[in-house]
Amino acid sequence: MQFVHPLFLLALITLTIPVIIHLFNFRKFKKVYFTNVQFLQQIQQETKKQSQLKQLLILLARLLVIASLVIAFAQPFIPYSKSKVNVKGQHCVSIYIDNSFSMEAVATRGKLIDIAKTKALEIVQAYNASDLFQILTNDFEGRHQRFVNRDEFRKMVNEIKLSPVPRTLPEVVIRQNDMLSENTGKHRDAYLISDFQKSTMFFQNIKPDSSVSWFFVPLHPEKRNNLYIDSVWFLSPVHQPGQPVQLKVRIGNDANEPLEKIPVKLSINSIQKAIGSVAVGPNAATEIILPFTENPEGIQYGMVEINDYPVVNDDHYYFSYTVLPSVPVLCIIENHEDKYLNALFGNDSAFRFTNCPIRQLDYSSLSDNALIILNNIPDVASGLAQEVIGFIRNGGTLIIFPPEKGNMESYKPFFDVLNTQGYMQIDTLRQRVSSINLENELFSDIFEKRGNEKTALPENVDLPSVTRHYVIPSSSRSKLENLMSLQNKDPFLTLAPLGKGRVYLFTVPLQEGWSNFPRHVIFLPTLYKIALSSKRIQPLSYIAGENNLIELPLNQENEKNIIKIKKNNSDFEMIPGTSKQAAGLLLYTQGQITEDGLYTITNGQKSLAGLGFNYSRKESAMKYYTDSELNDLTRKISSGDIRILTAKKNSLTQQIQQIRQGTPIWKLFLLLALLFLAIEIALLNLIK
Repeated sequence: MQFVHPLFLLALITLTIPVIIHLFNFRKFKKVYFTNVQFLQQIQQETKKQSQLKQLLILLARLLVIASLVIAFAQPFIPYSKSKVNVKGQHCVSIYIDNSFSMEAVATRGKLIDIAKTKALEIVQAYNASDLFQILTNDFEGRHQRFVNRDEFRKMVNEIKLSPVPRTLPEVVIRQNDMLSENTGKHRDAYLISDFQKSTMFFQNIKPDSSVSWFFVPLHPEKRNNLYIDSVWFLSPVHQPGQPVQLKVRIGNDANEPLEKIPVKLSINSIQKAIGSVAVGPNAATEIILPFTENPEGIQYGMVEINDYPVVNDDHYYFSYTVLPSVPVLCIIENHEDKYLNALFGNDSAFRFTNCPIRQLDYSSLSDNALIILNNIPDVASGLAQEVIGFIRNGGTLIIFPPEKGNMESYKPFFDVLNTQGYMQIDTLRQRVSSINLENELFSDIFEKRGNEKTALPENVDLPSVTRHYVIPSSSRSKLENLMSLQNKDPFLTLAPLGKGRVYLFTVPLQEGWSNFPRHVIFLPTLYKIALSSKRIQPLSYIAGENNLIELPLNQENEKNIIKIKKNNSDFEMIPGTSKQAAGLLLYTQGQITEDGLYTITNGQKSLAGLGFNYSRKESAMKYYTDSELNDLTRKISSGDIRILTAKKNSLTQQIQQIRQGTPIWKLFLLLALLFLAIEIALLNLIK
């Protein structure tokens, strides 16, 4: 038991007053002599011991009356737990309200975000008018980075809206630590009002200030279910006008019940292109393929949608891509053009094919191509090698067909960056290609699939044969991936990633004296797929509210006007941060795009690219910590005084007042004083 006004206990010294009075007025018994015994009937019979007992009881009752009154005025209370209670002095209170989209879920008394606002107002009601308050939301707004009075705090709470930005528990704790650290010397309390989703509110590595009293206020929705679009992607990166294409959509069901016949719609440029129906099991995800025919060339704006309630922020998925008229392919030659490459790329409108002798090559134009082929170059200049390596690192694709004769040492810069020794000796053993890596996207759809949906080579398939080939020694540090291998396990075609691009290495030239590969049926699909997949692929979408990095090819038109990002069918526009790189122009959104939807990058009146922005899916899985789990997790935190305030019959204001002031029991002592006073009166009047 503790006291609000402990100095009042000094008044207990007044207990000596009735003791002194009792001692001075103590009745002494005297002997009385009677001449006649009959007079004894008229005398009140009272023994000496009985009188002393009565007087002591009266004294005790008076002492208890005074002591109860003194204690009542000292305002005793039973403290909440063993923590120190601060009821005097100014308090600085920081209150975090989780306003992420998951707070749109519905509980018995309405949406969680509205309940959170009500809880925040109940918290401030438990404090004095002279205390200071600070609001914190997921937006980390600058205007919230200060302490205000109660009235201004209420106004800020009413202005809170849902935010696309999810925050983790460590981020919130760090921010509240920083804000409260500026108010040392005062009583400091921190409140976190959230649904405490497991996807963001993880308790690892949080370090709450031990001098601050921490309170977690968990809110739970009535129904914990959500249907959402997790992601979309194309089965093939190739987009050609008028060609069939397939979009794959991943849909998640965060509920304990299965969902059947969920309609899924796909729109391209505001025109419905495909519709499907999907069934999703409980707490599972499924994928659906939406096929459609590609539009003519240009920027394409897509949207996939489903219907779900009450959490609707993840029911739409926006994306954008570009259909190009042709893929630019540059073939660097020594003198003579190759008839096989000309036949493959020269007459196909899907490619813009150019042969360029090495002596006439303009290094500055290399970045204008998606694919570069080094075909039968006897000697590669060091300057060309460095330019091509930069082209690859920035997202380009390179194919190397080795020369029949030449300075193989000049190819060393390519192999050094790939951590391999490169072309070594020539093996003249006649053999065939014996295996193809069908798991690689290059061959994933060339051969038919079997009943188990796995691609496999047909029996007795005819594969290319070689009469001689270059040997590329294997290395533990090399990232080479064998796509086609010979019977002796030597590589015929290898793939190596480099930066954002890729390098394809053939171990035979295109001359017929080495292999029959240029005349083989697999030659066309192999080179065709390499060329089509060589286009720089822009991400289909970005996350709203984050500082996204967007790459654009650099050209002179980009420097004429200010580049802007505009939202389609809206007045919103912004000027992104820019940085010129060798690969092109980098744009930084700096978190200024906070709404999902379709956007366009413009340069004056020209549209450069389309963008799709979606809200983060981190909170789409509605998994929450229970109250018991929160209690267990907070006990494991070594620093900090953390309490969990759960839903009770009494309001949050009363709970906080009980924590701050404990359970007041002064009324009990006031009743005891009246009781002891009644006992004293009874002793004086009733007992004769």
